Amino acid sequence: MGVLLISETKLKNFTNINKNVDMDVLKAEVQIAQDIDLQTILGTKFYNHLLSQVSATGNTFNAEETTLVNDFIQPFLLQQSYYQAIPQIMYRTMNNGIMSGTMENATSVDLATMQYLRNIQKQRADFYMTRLQDYLLIGKGSNVFPQYVTQSTRDGMIPDRSQKYMSGISLKNTTRKGYSMRNIGKQFSVYSELEHENPPCQDCY
Repeated sequence: MGVLLISETKLKNFTNINKNVDMDVLKAEVQIAQDIDLQTILGTKFYNHLLSQVSATGNTFNAEETTLVNDFIQPFLLQQSYYQAIPQIMYRTMNNGIMSGTMENATSVDLATMQYLRNIQKQRADFYMTRLQDYLLIGKGSNVFPQYVTQSTRDGMIPDRSQKYMSGISLKNTTRKGYSMRNIGKQFSVYSELEHENPPCQDCY
């Protein structure tokens, strides 16, 4: 098992995961949330740079990296790890097949209920994902981390800067930022922090 950026205590304290859930089940899901979801956001070069600074005795993050990890990466990982873990908490792969992993005197939810709960958890994780992206793209973290802004395909995965968070409410001719620049901009002058990026953000409409 590789380096994990969140602890068992924090994962169970800040999610609905019961403290009796075996951490061996959760470690693999945290690793998946990091390798698949976080690495997609940060890109391989910056992701590996952060992991390389963590050891059993602590970390060597600078002040900006500490803020990024504590205030933005960890909140996302907590919710995304729980999202990834929900099916594994409910079902366990045993010698005789896939079994329902219920606790003694507890009732397992049905598949539809599990999917409903997982959808709620996905919305929470996506909110923190977008918050992390905003910090790196247009917030105080923009142009602060050289390993994030200087990546290429030779380094592995490049950062996914497209923002996919949907709150569940859809309004015509609007975006997550509250308006459609391409439609409203045709009618009168508006200001957009995203629109004034250099170069302009190509994935924010």
